[in-house]
Amino acid sequence: MSIEFLLLYLITFVLFLDTHGLSPLIAPYARSLGASVGLVGWVVGAFSLANLLGNLSGGMWADRVGRKTPLIVGLLTVGVALLAYPTLQSPQALLAVRALHGMGSALVAPACLAYLGDASSPVARGRTMALYGVAYGMSGLIGPPLSGLIRDQFGYPAIFLGLATLMFLAVLAALGWLRGGRLSQKDPGSPGAWRALLRRRLSVSFVAAFCWMFALGTLLVFLPLRGEALGFSAAQVGMLFGSFALAASLLQASPLGRLSDRWGRLPMIMVGLALIAIALLILSPLTVWGPMMGAMFLYGLGFGVLFPAKSALIADETTPLTRGKASGGFSAMFSIGMIAGTGMAGAMERWHQTVGLHPFQITALVVLGGLLWAAVVSLTDRRKRSA
Repeated sequence: MSIEFLLLYLITFVLFLDTHGLSPLIAPYARSLGASVGLVGWVVGAFSLANLLGNLSGGMWADRVGRKTPLIVGLLTVGVALLAYPTLQSPQALLAVRALHGMGSALVAPACLAYLGDASSPVARGRTMALYGVAYGMSGLIGPPLSGLIRDQFGYPAIFLGLATLMFLAVLAALGWLRGGRLSQKDPGSPGAWRALLRRRLSVSFVAAFCWMFALGTLLVFLPLRGEALGFSAAQVGMLFGSFALAASLLQASPLGRLSDRWGRLPMIMVGLALIAIALLILSPLTVWGPMMGAMFLYGLGFGVLFPAKSALIADETTPLTRGKASGGFSAMFSIGMIAGTGMAGAMERWHQTVGLHPFQITALVVLGGLLWAAVVSLTDRRKRSA
C-alpha cells in the first residue's frame, strides 16, 4: 500500500471520527449553552444541511482544481470550527459554527473518494473502497465511546481541542505527501461532463447510498427508543450499533472486501441491499438484546458488502474530469438519506400506530426499492451485452 493510500485512509478515519464522535454530544452541548429543544434540532440539523450543500460544491471544485486543495481547505475549516466550539457563549453562535463545520467536512469526503478512484486500478477498486469503508466503520466503532469517555473525564473542551489537533496534523501530512494539481485543461463544468453523470449504472450507486443512509437514520431514531422501552442500558444500545460497525469493518478488511472486483459491482450491491432489508425485517419484532445484536451484525455484513461495490462503481463509471462531481453527488445522497430517514420518523410512527407497519419494515421496503432498481439496471445491461 502506497503512502498516499494510507494517508487518505487515515484522513477518512480522522474526519469521520470527528463526525461520529460528536454526533451524540452536540445536542447536550447545545442544551448546556441554553438552547431550547427546537433550537437543538436546528443545531443538529445544520451540520447535515451544510454538508449536503458542501458535497455538491466540493465535488465540482475537486474536478476544477484537483483533489488536494479542497481536501486541505476542508480539513482546515473543520479544525477552525473545532477550535471555536469551546469559546461559544450562545446557542445561536453554535448554530453558525456547526454549519461551518458541516461545510468543511463536506469538502473533504468527495476529494478523498475521487482521489482513491483516480489512484486505484479498475481491477482492484473494490478492495480500495473496502479499506475506505473500514476507515469509516472503525471511526463509528471508536468515536462515540471515546468521545463520551473524554467528556466524562475532562469535559467538552478536551474533545474539541483533541479533534482539532488531529485535523491540523492531517493538514500537515497532506501538504507533505499528497500530490494534486489541475486534472485537465478541459472545462470540467461543460455540459458533456454533467451529462456523463446521468448514466443508469451510476444512478444505482446514488440510490444505494440513499437507501443505506435512510436505513441508518431510521435506526438512529428508533433503535435507542426501542432499547429504552425494553429497559436496555445506554451501553447495551451502543453495543447494538457497535455490532454493525464491527461486522462491516471485519468483512471489508478480509478478502471478502474485494468480492465486487470478482463478481461485479451490481450483483454485490444487490446482495448488500438484500442483507440490509432482511436484517431490518428480522429486527422489527425482536425484544431480546442478544438476537437484536445478531440482527445488527447481519445489517453490518450487508453494509460491508454494499459499501465497496457502490463506491467502486462511482470510480468505474467516471473519468478524472467527472469523478469529483460524482463523488460529491454520492456523498450528498448520504446527507439526503439521513435527513429523509430522521425526518420521516414522525410519519413512520403514525403509520405504525394506524396500520401496524413497524418503522423498520417501512425502511426495509425503501431498501428493497433500491434493490429493484439495481436489478432493473443489471438486467438492462445483460440484454445490451447479449444483443
